[in-house]
Amino acid sequence: MGRPVFLGKAYINWCEECNVPLIGDSCAVHGKAGVFRLNITPPGDLRFAFEKDIEFIRSVFEEHYGVDVGAVLDGKVVLLNKLPSEDDAYEIIADGYVFGYVKFDPLELRWKPGLKVEGAIALWKRFGRSMRKWVIADEGAVEPIRNGANLLAVGVLDAEPSIRVGDEVIIVSEDGRVFATGTAKKDYGALIRGERGTGVKPKRQKTVRYREGRKATLEDVLRANSIELEKKVEEARHFMRKTANRHSNLPVAVAFSGGKDSLAVLGLALEEFGKGFTVFFNNTGIEFPETVEYVEKLRGELEPKGIRFIVADAGDAFWRALYVFSPPGRDYRWCCKVTKLGPITMAIKENYPQGVLMFVGQRKYESIKRFKQPRVWRNEWVPNEIGASPIFHWRAIEVWLYIFSRKLPYNPLYERGFDRIGCFLCPSASLAEFERLKREKPELWEKWFKALDYWRRRFNLPEEWTTYGFWRWKKLSKGEKAIARKLGVEIPEERSWEPVRVRIEETPEGYRLEFNTLLNKKRLLEVAPILGEVTVEGDVIKAGEVEFLTGTRKARAPSGRDALNAYYLVKRAYECVGCGVCVGKCPENALSIDPKSKKIVVNYDLCTHCMECMEVCPLLKIKNPEEGSQL
Repeated sequence: MGRPVFLGKAYINWCEECNVPLIGDSCAVHGKAGVFRLNITPPGDLRFAFEKDIEFIRSVFEEHYGVDVGAVLDGKVVLLNKLPSEDDAYEIIADGYVFGYVKFDPLELRWKPGLKVEGAIALWKRFGRSMRKWVIADEGAVEPIRNGANLLAVGVLDAEPSIRVGDEVIIVSEDGRVFATGTAKKDYGALIRGERGTGVKPKRQKTVRYREGRKATLEDVLRANSIELEKKVEEARHFMRKTANRHSNLPVAVAFSGGKDSLAVLGLALEEFGKGFTVFFNNTGIEFPETVEYVEKLRGELEPKGIRFIVADAGDAFWRALYVFSPPGRDYRWCCKVTKLGPITMAIKENYPQGVLMFVGQRKYESIKRFKQPRVWRNEWVPNEIGASPIFHWRAIEVWLYIFSRKLPYNPLYERGFDRIGCFLCPSASLAEFERLKREKPELWEKWFKALDYWRRRFNLPEEWTTYGFWRWKKLSKGEKAIARKLGVEIPEERSWEPVRVRIEETPEGYRLEFNTLLNKKRLLEVAPILGEVTVEGDVIKAGEVEFLTGTRKARAPSGRDALNAYYLVKRAYECVGCGVCVGKCPENALSIDPKSKKIVVNYDLCTHCMECMEVCPLLKIKNPEEGSQL
């Protein structure tokens, strides 16, 4: 799903006395006594598990191991660390060790659990042979396995009958000690018969740190981290203060998405500036209803306190654009341009034409692109906006500690098991998240499924294109191609959809263009000044150096560049979805959106033919997934 951000080895400190995680190297209650470091999988952007998360973990483990892991986790502070994986995966951390993990299988479309040695010890101590998925190894096999050898089937003395090939199992010595975990390479019968070959392939684990700590609460975590958290808060506030002073000519605003990161930034802004700043909420039209309700409730609480709210509303822009662009993809992110950049650009231009300083909840742990981006930047897609991230260096655990410490009201979707708050049909979402959407919000999934099925039939694709999330790529990744092969389905490597197409032919007199659609005189006249001065003779429109023969499919241009611009103009004229990105970018305010047609119209008196609007139009610029979706 894309390589993770690697910022060096990842770890979390732990206070043995409090039995809680620490964001610094000492505990506010016990100092450095009893503090140890727990190595975790990079990038280490861990968070707290909510009650719904614990319920989910218990159900997944019970299905596989046949026991309730609540016996180990209940009453403890449990952390989840998102892992690089084919789909979704999380390490589960409690008592200062990695208990195990859950991974979503993109072929079987279900979650599967696994145990680290520490977690296996904890469960074996409580349940012994009454749990499932264990094998007893011959004592002579213990040391070789610890040194990297596989467990041969002949070395298995006993095994639990439900074991099948591919199952995660725990390996126990003759005297009842759990010393490894691994993957079964044979099923129960073959293991018991001692068939030739590898029975279990152990997972390598250099050190084992099993311990049982006392029960702990969120209040214990906050108390232990109080000093280090306030240092983080002070640094972030100092950054906001310094940045606002450096750009004192710009009004201060906060970009609020309804998620945890932007909530933390909003909380910091309230502490630092008190009031007198603006909150921008971008309603993409494909938000979760709970998010919109949550933002409106927050707005009702903050506006009387002097905080201005501006809602950049995309309305039904996504659904209109869907039938022009086809479904969005990770490598085809027209959705961000249409539903975010356009509305935000116009909202800023309308309310703050001289510019704005926008504090956003962007963190370096979220992606390679964000890790490489500076903490203060100018967004080329949103004119007159300087972006700045106060929590750039924070991990998710620090964001949540801040939210809990200030008792900030957070989006209720987090408590329903949603890890990512954003557009409910985002192509960057995992299959696991779409399975959760089906379960938790079936009405939203049904709406999106119908739209996807329309395109599936139009492209003449198998049902797996929708079921297994292949629609999330315009050009399939290596991983997706591998999944298609394993499923035995034919999915085209790349899907193509261009409503307006053209054939350009070079002739001795210049370039001849033939479109797949008739050229409409009225519509072309609404946008023609973009290319240059406009003259009309009968059905011929001349825009700059290009001649359009309206009522036909033909146009003429003197050069290859002019021919390409002619194609772009027709494409924009016909396919425009009224996103407004170009309206906000136009330096002369020459563009507007027609309220009826929802398409751009050019003011002949103001247009200077600079063609800057050509440089930002999503219809022409969505080829590159790296081009900005961030406010």
